Amino acid sequence: MTTQALLQVEEEIDGLADIIRSEGCRSLLEIGSKFGGSLDRLARAMPVGSTVVSVDLPGGTRLWEQSRKSLMQTVDGLIKDGYNARIIWGDSTDPNVIERVKALGPFDAVFIDANHTMPFLEKDWANYGPMGRIVAFHDIAWHRAPEWVGTRIDAPQFWDRIKQDYAHREFKLCPTGKNNGIGVLWRS
Repeated sequence: MTTQALLQVEEEIDGLADIIRSEGCRSLLEIGSKFGGSLDRLARAMPVGSTVVSVDLPGGTRLWEQSRKSLMQTVDGLIKDGYNARIIWGDSTDPNVIERVKALGPFDAVFIDANHTMPFLEKDWANYGPMGRIVAFHDIAWHRAPEWVGTRIDAPQFWDRIKQDYAHREFKLCPTGKNNGIGVLWRS
């Protein structure tokens, strides 16, 4: 099992993993895997042999070299342990990336945790949401800390807009009560 950094509150990602396990998921797509911590945690909630696909943006952050290496180690570890795992490097909104992912789907679960601004959330939902039976979003409870000048996260507004049309569940367990959160909805 990986020791990669989790960028989610542990109890929240475990809540999503419990849903993946209880729903009998055998395929997972994660949009925005960064270090691979959540990818590993969610993949291991499925049986060995399950399909695991990560889409991540090369050079997406200033920690790119560390996150690339960590994500590759995570996927290599999943493969070694018997999962059908792969990374698709590229912008999640690129038509070529979307087609490559579509060829591997559909998926039992999709976790969207990439660019958190409204235009990208809308595109990832439109492009990848239909590929999943269960779709989850990260940062549905995020509030800007005063020192985070220039950071924009529209996930709470986006989530509030779409969740009404679906059976859904929320995990908002950040110890400060203001960050993170995972929203899960069932498309069918």
